[in-house]
Amino acid sequence: MLNVSNKVLQQLAALLLERAGLKITPDGFHSLRLALSTRMPVLGIEEPERYLQRLTGVGGEEELRSLLPLVTVGHTEFFRDAKQFRALEKSVLPDLLARARREMRKVSIWSAGCATGEEPYSMAMVLAELGALSAEVDLWATDLNLAAVEAARQGRFSTRRSISIHPERLARFFRPVEDGHEALPALREYIRFDGQNLAVPVFDKVALNSLDLILCRNVIIYFDLPTIRGLMDRFLSALRPGGLLFLGYSESLFKVYDRFEMIEVDGAFVYRRPPSDKGYRPPPLRIHPYPVSTEPQARAPEPEPFSPAVYARPAVELAQGARPRASTPDTASTRGPGALSGAFPAVRPLPAASTTQASGTHPPATTKTNDLGRPRVTVELPAVSAADAVRTRPTVELPAVSAPARTVTGELPAATAWPKLLPPAERLAMAVRKMTQGDFPAAIQGVQRLLVDEPSDLDALLTLGNLYSLTGRITEAREAFAQAIQREPLCVEARVFGGVAALQAGELREARSELGKALFLEPTLAIGHYLLAQVQERSHDSEAARRSYRNAIAQLRFPQRTLAGHYPEMLDSAEAISRAARYALAALEEQPPH
Repeated sequence: MLNVSNKVLQQLAALLLERAGLKITPDGFHSLRLALSTRMPVLGIEEPERYLQRLTGVGGEEELRSLLPLVTVGHTEFFRDAKQFRALEKSVLPDLLARARREMRKVSIWSAGCATGEEPYSMAMVLAELGALSAEVDLWATDLNLAAVEAARQGRFSTRRSISIHPERLARFFRPVEDGHEALPALREYIRFDGQNLAVPVFDKVALNSLDLILCRNVIIYFDLPTIRGLMDRFLSALRPGGLLFLGYSESLFKVYDRFEMIEVDGAFVYRRPPSDKGYRPPPLRIHPYPVSTEPQARAPEPEPFSPAVYARPAVELAQGARPRASTPDTASTRGPGALSGAFPAVRPLPAASTTQASGTHPPATTKTNDLGRPRVTVELPAVSAADAVRTRPTVELPAVSAPARTVTGELPAATAWPKLLPPAERLAMAVRKMTQGDFPAAIQGVQRLLVDEPSDLDALLTLGNLYSLTGRITEAREAFAQAIQREPLCVEARVFGGVAALQAGELREARSELGKALFLEPTLAIGHYLLAQVQERSHDSEAARRSYRNAIAQLRFPQRTLAGHYPEMLDSAEAISRAARYALAALEEQPPH
């Protein structure tokens, strides 16, 4: 690890706070060292003091922008997002292990953007507790920051960073070292760490249709739309049919990418490559073809991955009694607890497959009603081959078109106004419709309920902050945007909307500061320049306002992305921003300069 004095780290932290609004306490200096270890060799700089001079000199802003994503790499924790890890532990990983054993292959998992390793080590602990040998798992963990990858490979974590590990797990999988804990060699054997840039057009190290599960959480929030769509194309082609993609709760493919299905697994919403997508062929990306694995000639039919037939299994076993802890002697892939766990005693062996799995049948379809008391509308996904045509098809629920029944006062019944079973994006869309209709109390109530169920939903949190600012609750708006920044330190939207809230409150200095930080993080954001011009015009700084309006128009030569969060009547297209900026600029040009 690079040797950097505390004085340099404090000066760098102060610079990041001033320019980008990124607050780094001494507890976060570890991530600063990692970032410096990556950027300094690129520039051929050996002394941290010289690098700090580079940041504060001519052209330093561009280098500071390159440093920022590396600084925030430490913003992670063990078992982050309890709902997702509950789904992984209870359903996803047991199913993947059982399927891989039947097919006599390894479970293939990719932790994409693993930072300093908390996520893959969390996965490895769960896999070990499920009785999986390291030889049965291919857990690939990658990150762009090679210094972070090397730190993850060492498996050493401070006491503060390991605080979210349960004491029993900590005692079983780690040994105490000075100032923290170190992963045991048997746990590190589950993971292979590597460097990987997710924005490259070709993944040379990933074969087509090879992965069971990809975790890419809290990564794509830093990408623009074309990069996200390209990445999703590559993820889709890398997953097996029925393979799963876990994104962060603040990330959504809603209106961004539609080739994945969204499904619910134990309360967590995840994306799945359609099981019937066996004929999908991505555009050729490689010069040399991947090696093709041959499938067995005759195989027993199986239920689709993560279908009701699979998840009926735990309910059946519970109905018959406690989950069996002993293995059946006639199962070739089953071992005793000691043999399954390697260096770790097995916590709970995988259950045997149920008769429903073996037969490959699905529960018969039944007529149900949704939370609004109306029949569910379903659409059968089209069959893509003769073999698929005879199988039970997954269905996708569509929102009811007609309005639900209302009370005599014209309001929706309180118990059914905000259904929990809809995906978070659809629940947020319902609240946004209330916002656009001017029903701000109902919109606030809907978003607040969503955040109770999905506390990490960044889109909802930003929308709530906007609702607060629109209704004059500026203090609560500031708190909402501060929470968003705490969760995602480089969240441009929190700065933009924070600036708008301050402008509405007449706090022009605060508005200028927030929008300035947003534009430092994303200098090509045209709406940011336009809003800054509005603040400058309100501050009677006409010359600065002219420059900012011109900058807004100039940045439209770059692709503009849709902001996370919802704000009514926010200029959201290049044409609208250009028209508004040109109109305001023309009005200012008629005024004499002060």
